[in-house]
Amino acid sequence: MAKQANQRTLRKGNKARTAVRGGVRGFFDRVFSKRSIIVVSGHTTTHVPFSARTQLLVGIAVLGFVGWGSYSSGSYMAAQQVIDEKEQKLATFEQENAKVEAEFALLKQDLMKLADGGKGNKAAEAAKEIVEQFAADSATPTTSHTGNAETDAQYNVVFNRIQFLETKVKDLQSDHDAMIAGIRATTGGKIKEIEKVIARTGVNAEPLRRAAEVKQIQLEQRREKYGRTQAANADGQGGPYAPLPTSVLKEKETELYFNLRKLMTLNDVVSAMPLASPMAGSSYKKTSGFGTRVDPFRGTLSMHAGVDLAGPSGTKVVATNNGRIDFAGWKTAYGNVVDVKHEYGFTTRYGHLRQILVKPGQLVKKGQVIAVQGSTGRSTGEHLHYEVRYQDKPLNPVNFMKAGYDVQAVN
Repeated sequence: MAKQANQRTLRKGNKARTAVRGGVRGFFDRVFSKRSIIVVSGHTTTHVPFSARTQLLVGIAVLGFVGWGSYSSGSYMAAQQVIDEKEQKLATFEQENAKVEAEFALLKQDLMKLADGGKGNKAAEAAKEIVEQFAADSATPTTSHTGNAETDAQYNVVFNRIQFLETKVKDLQSDHDAMIAGIRATTGGKIKEIEKVIARTGVNAEPLRRAAEVKQIQLEQRREKYGRTQAANADGQGGPYAPLPTSVLKEKETELYFNLRKLMTLNDVVSAMPLASPMAGSSYKKTSGFGTRVDPFRGTLSMHAGVDLAGPSGTKVVATNNGRIDFAGWKTAYGNVVDVKHEYGFTTRYGHLRQILVKPGQLVKKGQVIAVQGSTGRSTGEHLHYEVRYQDKPLNPVNFMKAGYDVQAVN
């Protein structure tokens, strides 16, 4: 029974294989049936047999060619894409490298110019050190990382420069910050001290500062127009012109810039105020103060608009600051008197003089002898009556003289 079952299974398998072979052969016969190629030449027609085997071989050849062509085209396109990407990256790098090289070339030129500042100039010394580092980096041998020694050398020089410059920039920035902080502290302290000096005289500093600022603007306009300042009563000054980069300071350190401007104007105000002693030498004394006193002739209370200073006979009287002689002559109660007009609304008066040594309209310098102490006019003895007026209002001259000592301490 088992043997018969096996035989039946084998017969079924053989029939299935025969059916498959028949199906394949039928498909093959339908696709690759016997064909002929008709060749027409002149009036003659020739039939060339084109067997199924030949058709199969030709089909295999065509499929192989098409497959190879597709594979080759895909590989070529992929390779071309990689090449294009590499070339694009290389072009981008070359552009960036050219920019870096150009920037460093310009930087080197600027540094070489800056290095001409000479010894003692910190910025010039730093610039010189950077320029020397440029040369050192260019001469330093490098190790290849890309396989191209020349390219690697350029890369290493650029990177070394960048690292060196970054360090220097940080150092210079630290020095700059420390310098700015020091200037800011010093400037702020000076401004407060000068404001205290002015306040001690009894004058409000702010209107004077604004007046000085207007004067400064006018002087700058005159410099632009005429090339130099022609202030009639200015002290002798000169030297080469070396402008400060105020525009940069104004942009980056606005507060410090305006504090410096304020300090300049306040210094100008103080330098114009009559803060010195009107008596030559130091051997004199105050015989009458400013304000309410007992009148020496009537014995009643009266207002004394100045201070009386008495020195040895013949003591010289000097101008307490630069100015112009506004009056020189006789005034009843003052006797022989000299009025000096100073900047910013200040005037000084010197009375009871024995001798006047200046003329109206004459320019005088601080400390210049203008008269001799005397006892002319309403006077009980040889002395100097000295007044300081601001906008024609009398102020205590002693405060101005004491403020003069404070200014010396500030400077």
